[in-house]
Amino acid sequence: MSDLSNLASISGSSRSEPTRRVPPKRGAKTSILAVYDGLAASAAVAIALVLVEPGGVAWSLLLPWMLGAGVLCAVLFPLAGTYSAHLRHASLGDLIGLTFAAAILSVALAAVSLVVPDGGPRLAVFAVFFLTLMPLLGAPRVYYRREDLRGSRAFPRRAIENDNRESILLIGQGPSCDLFLRSLRRESRPKYNPVGILEDSGSRGSSIHSIPVLGSFKDTETVRAELVARNIHIDRIVLTEPLTRLGTKDLSSFLAWARFEGMAVSQLPPLTAFQSLEEGERLGLTDLNISDLLERPEARVDYDMIKRMVAGRRVLITGAGGSIGSELARQIAALDPSQLVLIENSEYNHYQIEMDLKQSFAHVDLRSYICCIRDADRLREIFYRHQPEVVFNAAALKHVPIVEANPCEGVLTNVIGTRNVADIASETGAVAMIQISTDKAVNTCSVMGATKRVAEFYAQALDRRGGTRFMTVRFGNVLGSSGSLIPLFQSQIAKGGPLTVTDPRMTRFFMTIREAVELTLLASATGIEKGIGQGRIMVLDMGAPMRIMDIAHRMITLAGLKPDIDIEIKTTGIRPGEKLFEELFDVAEERHPSGIPGVNAAIPEGVALDTLRCAIATLERAARRGQRHLVVSQLAEIVPGYVPFDPTESADKMLDTDADAQAEQSDGSMLSRLLPARREMKEERAWAR
Repeated sequence: MSDLSNLASISGSSRSEPTRRVPPKRGAKTSILAVYDGLAASAAVAIALVLVEPGGVAWSLLLPWMLGAGVLCAVLFPLAGTYSAHLRHASLGDLIGLTFAAAILSVALAAVSLVVPDGGPRLAVFAVFFLTLMPLLGAPRVYYRREDLRGSRAFPRRAIENDNRESILLIGQGPSCDLFLRSLRRESRPKYNPVGILEDSGSRGSSIHSIPVLGSFKDTETVRAELVARNIHIDRIVLTEPLTRLGTKDLSSFLAWARFEGMAVSQLPPLTAFQSLEEGERLGLTDLNISDLLERPEARVDYDMIKRMVAGRRVLITGAGGSIGSELARQIAALDPSQLVLIENSEYNHYQIEMDLKQSFAHVDLRSYICCIRDADRLREIFYRHQPEVVFNAAALKHVPIVEANPCEGVLTNVIGTRNVADIASETGAVAMIQISTDKAVNTCSVMGATKRVAEFYAQALDRRGGTRFMTVRFGNVLGSSGSLIPLFQSQIAKGGPLTVTDPRMTRFFMTIREAVELTLLASATGIEKGIGQGRIMVLDMGAPMRIMDIAHRMITLAGLKPDIDIEIKTTGIRPGEKLFEELFDVAEERHPSGIPGVNAAIPEGVALDTLRCAIATLERAARRGQRHLVVSQLAEIVPGYVPFDPTESADKMLDTDADAQAEQSDGSMLSRLLPARREMKEERAWAR
């Protein structure tokens, strides 16, 4: 940081003061090199005299010329700037400068030979002197760069699966690509293993720093087939320079394929994109690879069944501008739907996802609407216009404390909105509707969780009725979603802290947005194609829960800082509606294998459809009238075990049963089923604090 501050101050001062060349200080290596150059000049002139002069050369002639060559070299080379270059980073320009200095020295010696009284050596001697001197001068300079030259063989062409480094494909072959490969070559344990380069000129068969050029931007289909045929897995696509409009058009399908296959797509920053820092200002965060925060590998799925579900079908997504909705839209657009219909309530989110898809998937028939799922008439108009065959309902209010403070709004979106989408999907003859749910609906103590639980009940009741399939997919937190933990921590680190953690014991389930959407699509496709899971809730395998405090420490470390030294971590206390830990299965659910890799099945007792419709109608009337207390009490009647948050109960008192709760988290739901109902409610109150 101090170096960047110095850079900022230097760049600021250079505007007012003229720059002047400062002679470089000679270090030990430079002094040794200067002595060597003088000796090399003396040796070169001696060799030239012996080779050119017939009959040999007398010592009386040899010694003065050797001494003169050494003295002239010591004078002329520093004046020519020969020693101003850093030896480790000598370039072609420095070689040209060295050649010029040697030529000047040769001319100077030839001039001396013309004016000496007794006549000097023949001029041919100085031509040989120049040719002899150049390799002698170059030898130590090549020696200083021996590590770089040895590193040119640091990219062996071997099977990528046997390499622990992240395999990358570079796009572009400009100066940034060259410098990036040079930088990798100098690292003793590089993180990346480049396997090929795509460039605009299409010089297939050539190589850059031993990395093969696989083809041009127009050869992407051939390159893709070659990578698959050679069983080379690419982890990341790296754009080494900004793409032209033509390049973007040529590569759009290739980059869409890369995202579809789960490859990260990154771009090297411009070399001149340094940041000026004000006094006391901290460095901002570099791009964070979200998967680095997971303590497990990301899930991978087989897309064949997913493609059969989507290809050639009309697909509609609600909440399409949100974190999950937008990733659904991107992955589905890559699977060639006949039409993709987006519904989004936020104008800004609507604009972003529409522009993104139009740029990356120009071939897709895209229709997008600003619409709130609370508005049944507007929804019905859109559904009847496009007749969607597969519907994904990702629209919801998801922020626990906000919904806790606004229960009526939470009910109108999460319950009434879901009912509207489901009823109209069934009315228009959709093949299936997929309801996106959350682990906060399990053994809930929050309004948000209770509303999502009611939505689960409704989808389950409709699915048991037959006809249109209504599948629910439940999962926990997704890393990097808007308004979630990771962007908050990134913002707090960028501002210098502190990071705010509600409770050091708090844990959550996490997965990346990409794998959550992939598993959602896989579960949906399997349910549609094989007819499994009727009346069941598909629960994604989230791995083990992670402590929020551990994530905070890891993010600080990934930013190159030290927790509690560079960045403080502050405990703020649990907010209304929050639990110390989340669960994936409710106490009233049976857990079964689903037959789908990475997905489990939960079988709730459920609520009869007629009973549920009456209860939801009562809930809707209370919500539209703003009767928040009636809304909360009605939710408690519908959702078994839901106990509204009680701010008057002591946190310490409520945490008395935490040991039993932790045992339940380890053993699934078995322990909770053995507990009396009153004790379960007490535990829920405890988790609320």
